[in-house]
Amino acid sequence: MCGFCGYVNYEQKIENDKIISKMNETLFKRGPNEQHIYIHKQLALAHSRLSIIDVKNGVQPMQIEKDHTLYTIIYNGELYNTKEVRQNLLEKGYTFQTSCDTEVVLTAFIEYQEKCLALLNGIFSFVIYNQKENSLFMARDRLGIKPLFYSLQPRSFIFGSEIKAILAHPDVEPILTQEGLLEMIALGPAHTPGKTYFKNIYELKAGHYAIFKNRKFLAKRYWDLEKQEFHDTEEQAILKIHDLVTDACTRQLVSDVPICSMLSGGIDSSILTKIAHDHLPNLHTYSIDYLGNDQDFKANIYQQTKDSDFVKIMQRYLNTHHHTVQISQNELFEELENAMIARDMPGMADIDSSMLAFCKEISKDFKVCLSGECSDEIFGGYPWFYRKHLLEHDGFPWALSENLRTKLLKKPLQVKEYVQESITNTLKEMKPSETKDSMERKFEQINYLTIKWFMNTLVERTDRMSMLTSLEVRVPFADHRIFEYVYSIPAKLKLGLHKSDTPIEKYLLRKAFEGEIPEEILYRKKSPYPKTYDPHYLNLVENKVTQILQKEDSYLANLLDVSYIQTLIKNHGEGLTENLFGQLMTYPQLLAYIYQIHMWFERYQPKIEM
Repeated sequence: MCGFCGYVNYEQKIENDKIISKMNETLFKRGPNEQHIYIHKQLALAHSRLSIIDVKNGVQPMQIEKDHTLYTIIYNGELYNTKEVRQNLLEKGYTFQTSCDTEVVLTAFIEYQEKCLALLNGIFSFVIYNQKENSLFMARDRLGIKPLFYSLQPRSFIFGSEIKAILAHPDVEPILTQEGLLEMIALGPAHTPGKTYFKNIYELKAGHYAIFKNRKFLAKRYWDLEKQEFHDTEEQAILKIHDLVTDACTRQLVSDVPICSMLSGGIDSSILTKIAHDHLPNLHTYSIDYLGNDQDFKANIYQQTKDSDFVKIMQRYLNTHHHTVQISQNELFEELENAMIARDMPGMADIDSSMLAFCKEISKDFKVCLSGECSDEIFGGYPWFYRKHLLEHDGFPWALSENLRTKLLKKPLQVKEYVQESITNTLKEMKPSETKDSMERKFEQINYLTIKWFMNTLVERTDRMSMLTSLEVRVPFADHRIFEYVYSIPAKLKLGLHKSDTPIEKYLLRKAFEGEIPEEILYRKKSPYPKTYDPHYLNLVENKVTQILQKEDSYLANLLDVSYIQTLIKNHGEGLTENLFGQLMTYPQLLAYIYQIHMWFERYQPKIEM
């Protein structure tokens, strides 16, 4: 993977590379192997490369001239059907100078223009400059795994793989409006698709492309999830899912550098590790744990078992070269700031910082790693897909925290109304099926919201934390073919409710891989990403937030209800009935999120417009 950025100056020719170099420097960790710049008249492009495919020849910006028109591309991603698309283009008379997917993407665009996106299977964002038309074409992959931000300013159009690259441009001022504050407090760590916490900085939505020409920016959707008529039997569905997942994973094993796999002991990572191991017998696997967690672990309804016990089962089953990365409480706390900077926004607190520390260790020996993310969102792995009180909640079912979020604010803002508006606007974009079954209709809505919001928050975390350590994390379950097929499967079949009144999380996925992974892992109850249970970590965040709140001139004192937060800390979270972001962000993570908000204000110094 890589990072890129660029800008168009409306008023004058770009005379030097000072601005674009400064922008590109912010993306160095995304691409530490090579950095290159291209300037043409009023346009500047830059690219930072992490070399994975055709290490020698895949330099960017890459150019191809066709019919007296010069095309220049900057690209971040990985194409998993490069061979097929290249063959298609060879048959049309094109030739290739490299074996990298960047050249294939650019050539496909030259031949098919925006229709090329229908051919691409992968995770990507890219920008292509047509010198003859003086236009920019930009696109993101269907599920938005790879990022692309932009800003329309009075004198310029600016874009990049991360917000920090845009903020490095002198035309951009960091500004927080009331809407930005609502995004942060009412929705955070999530955010509305297409929006950021900064005024006038936007994100190209997943499954969209855009054209910038003559100072005008026009974005258009080219793909979205849509229910199709489903006629397969259970047996046919199981076979299809097995083939799709196996093919998706196998395609993502293509690399000119070694590949490893994250292994949590859950069904998703175990399936991918098994498939990878079939092709890479000397596979290395990695799991994460916290120092002292064996002693401090406390089972609850969401996390009933420790990952480490199941990691051992799977590791012994496959005999992989396994590495357990143990993170200390101090490291978890100290990485909170770097995790926030990686997102350019307060994030999932120590859920982010632990991933950052995890990726940092993996990247010492590997550049590419497989992850089991994006399975729960499509196969029905979360409790809100079937628990009645979550299904019927007016807000987001993974964040039953509107009251808590309202209490956090010093001045009353319409938190519940903003949440509801966000949900309504997203569902307006969904093309509903014609089902008359109320359960199926509700499941369809929750499934769509989960993919657009919850999954987006998680894949942002994975991209930013991994790329900060120069590690490419691949997510085979995010293959759009899997999502297109499984999205159309009726909820009752997806959850096994056609056979029993008791739902089974990821029923079809489990059935698809029976006999291929150990039974105790195959039917292990869903266990979320592990958190620390060590009271030392809680002491660290309580003490830090207490210190911050004592400063009367702090940003937090001006925006948040200090007395309410102080009461929470005094009682060590006792009596807190809501979690900020479901069980992933309980009381310790709430305080860590508040700490990240403080650090965000300190670092970005936003102008406040309320």
